[in-house]
Amino acid sequence: MLKKIILGLCFFCIFVLDGFLERFCIVLFTVCIYNIISNKDTEFLITSFIISYFILNFVIIMFFQQEVKTKSLELCDKAQSKKAIVLVYDGEDRRYNLSQRAKEIYYRDSIYSFFNMTYNLYKYKDAYEHLGSSQFKDKASVLRKKLSKKLNNEYTIVNSNLYTDNYIEDTLIDLVNRGYKDIILCPVFLTEGKDYDLLKKRIDNLGILKYEINISMTDLFWNSRALADAYKEEIIGSISENKKSVGVLLVGLEKKNNLNEDILFREKIKKYLEYDKNHDIKVKLPLLENHKKDIIKTGDELLEYGIDRLYLVMPTALFENIYIRSLGEYILKKLDIPDGTGFYYIGPFNENEVFVDELYKKIKLLENEGGK
Repeated sequence: MLKKIILGLCFFCIFVLDGFLERFCIVLFTVCIYNIISNKDTEFLITSFIISYFILNFVIIMFFQQEVKTKSLELCDKAQSKKAIVLVYDGEDRRYNLSQRAKEIYYRDSIYSFFNMTYNLYKYKDAYEHLGSSQFKDKASVLRKKLSKKLNNEYTIVNSNLYTDNYIEDTLIDLVNRGYKDIILCPVFLTEGKDYDLLKKRIDNLGILKYEINISMTDLFWNSRALADAYKEEIIGSISENKKSVGVLLVGLEKKNNLNEDILFREKIKKYLEYDKNHDIKVKLPLLENHKKDIIKTGDELLEYGIDRLYLVMPTALFENIYIRSLGEYILKKLDIPDGTGFYYIGPFNENEVFVDELYKKIKLLENEGGK
């Protein structure tokens, strides 16, 4: 039984490890499974694999997820004249990183990660293998520079993440150590939800507010008319004159977002699209968590109307990540798109000027309110 559990561990490790360790597990699993089949010793094999799956989930949660080790707090006597702005993202590594992705899964799913850790890590790893490296940090850097320029360098602006270096804890402690007393947090999240709640919890746990540090937070983006209109303009602007009938899939993210706010934002885009009288636009609002097959089913329903072009739009993730990109490619491959029907993908706007303007307005609004 023990040997079969070890065999199961090797099997599931193939799906979450990479590089040399992945190749080692493949070789070891091949040798062991050949030995078992040769000896016809398959009793309790399935049971052993089930046990090994949960053992691996437990081991990853206990030992492989990377701890956030914060710097020591050393208050600076000299206060900085500038305010600091911290743009907070969920974050993503350039390459697949088991430790940091395990932390993300555990933070988001809590106890449920004992059941889905290995499966979710495999989804991340598979997405990286198909799409290569992530451009998340590069795009975040572009956004920071554009915002700094728009604010005329009045603020010190830094990027920080919940699940990837640089962590929010280290960023805040570093700013306090450098003498910043006024800090504005800008969560780059569309709605409230697990990420937003975790951000507030980790700031509270940091305990720096007792040192007379003024930390304020900008509003989120789910009620932004400008962003909703920008998505509408992106869709309408790409429709050629001979493409009159259009289908739009506005995909929501229930697991990540506050569902009501997510729906309200997508409904706003839908309403703006319906104002356009020059095209026949049919809009559906599927949720990612209802399974990718449901999104494909909804897309096929739109295609049955004989539309000229189908749009897949991901408006409720403010920054595109590896998983969002891989989802778009998966749907494109699985949809039964007739000849003559175009397929158009619109992802998050990332460093788009409209998004920069919205960030600027929220910062200025908070400043005019005195940071309250």
